[in-house]
Amino acid sequence: MLKLNDNPPFYLLDNLEFPSPYEDYEDGLVGASEDLEIDRLLKGYSQGFFPWYQDKDDMFYWYCIKERMFLFVDDIKITKKLAQKLRSDKWEIRYNTNFREVIKNCARIKRKEENETWISDNFINSYTALHEAGFAISVESYYEGELVGGFYGVGIGKYFSGESMFAKKSDASKLALIYFALSCRENGVEFIDCQVPSEHLKSMGGKVLKMEECLALIKKAVKGK
Repeated sequence: MLKLNDNPPFYLLDNLEFPSPYEDYEDGLVGASEDLEIDRLLKGYSQGFFPWYQDKDDMFYWYCIKERMFLFVDDIKITKKLAQKLRSDKWEIRYNTNFREVIKNCARIKRKEENETWISDNFINSYTALHEAGFAISVESYYEGELVGGFYGVGIGKYFSGESMFAKKSDASKLALIYFALSCRENGVEFIDCQVPSEHLKSMGGKVLKMEECLALIKKAVKGK
């Protein structure tokens, strides 16, 4: 790990070390790495860091933001309409049956707040490798047998970080998230780290927490407590 700049701090993450998450990073940007190898991803997520995009220089940029959104599974809001859809025979939620297609759909989906996707082909390959190693999952919504929504994320111990979601049909990603949250209760997972706050997740019960509280929760969950 090489410090390239002091004010604001910026690091070249050339080994598996990460700096202190408590430094005063500009917009949460910590530094960059040349790859997203499995060990680097696991180390980063376990300490509260996450990669967000790959620039034209082929470097992967890592963040640790001062406030992030957590969705506590006991607080998730389930409307009558969503509950009815979950019970409908037309809808089916599956796990890990089409991980690569889920992440590709997340890359393709157009979002109002983004001009282009941060999920490059290299991101897709890296997280697919992480999935094959057992640390990334996809949750998929099918309507009448067709994949219409879902999300993928990273799981370490009892910690889960949701990465990106997509929906081709109304409520498809919400249904996947609710179904997953309900299963989290059974497995002792208390929250989903949604990272960047959004109105969509806030409407489902997401809460914005300060970094210090987030890091304490992440550290405990990674240890499986």
